[in-house]
Amino acid sequence: MAARVEQSYEEHTKSIDKFGKYVSVEIPYLVFDAADEDAALAAVLGTAPQYCQDLPLETIEIDSRQSETTFRVNARYKDKELSSSDDDDEEDEPTVSFDCGGGSKHLLYSLSQKKSFGTKDAGGAIGWNGKSGDDCEIAGVDIPTAQLRETYTKQMRISKLSTSFKKKVAALVGKVNSGSFQGWSAGEVMFLGMSYSTPAKKAKKVTVTFNFAIQPNESGVKVGGKSVSKKGFEYVWAISKTVVNNGVPKIEVEAIYVDQVCEYASFSALGL
Repeated sequence: MAARVEQSYEEHTKSIDKFGKYVSVEIPYLVFDAADEDAALAAVLGTAPQYCQDLPLETIEIDSRQSETTFRVNARYKDKELSSSDDDDEEDEPTVSFDCGGGSKHLLYSLSQKKSFGTKDAGGAIGWNGKSGDDCEIAGVDIPTAQLRETYTKQMRISKLSTSFKKKVAALVGKVNSGSFQGWSAGEVMFLGMSYSTPAKKAKKVTVTFNFAIQPNESGVKVGGKSVSKKGFEYVWAISKTVVNNGVPKIEVEAIYVDQVCEYASFSALGL
């Protein structure tokens, strides 16, 4: 089935110069029944006009993923000469800092378990109370784990930090990258926010900081002896049951679930 493109009813982002001439326009589209991000981009490229308000089409970018096959895509129009002068004036390469500190995560099942005494089989469950049915409880244990963070610092023109840009940044907070970002695969980076302070004296540029949390994707994660693959910020959990063989209770994993708990989005609007 071919992807279907509809222009979004959300307001278009437009800007004009002091002479009333348009210098940039952004038109949002919704793409339905797209196989992936590339198909969504191609669908809008084939639909969006090459010019808007006498401005040429500059870029087409995925804004967010609404569902498995639905994407929000933005078509951006900009004066080529203005775009070139902006690049010369503003676009310094961002600097990056990386931090890998200590944290903890809660485990309900061990990677390997041996029974030193007794007959009950915990099935890898940590802190099982030994009871079956509704009385069964698994306490688990907190173990050390790495917490990864990256911070990007960039010089930006104050005029670029418009209310429209701030709204786009705010909408991305807490979202996870839908495509590769700065060397990390889709699903591994969460945007935590942006900050800057305006200098006391009037200046054209300001130092802007962008903060990200990193959680690598995993494959072959062991949950009760079963292998599970998950993206970085997905959440894995399991349902356990107790069975009784020859009067001896045993814990077994009944079902394992991988939940998407964060929305995915493109971080291209950040300009990093």
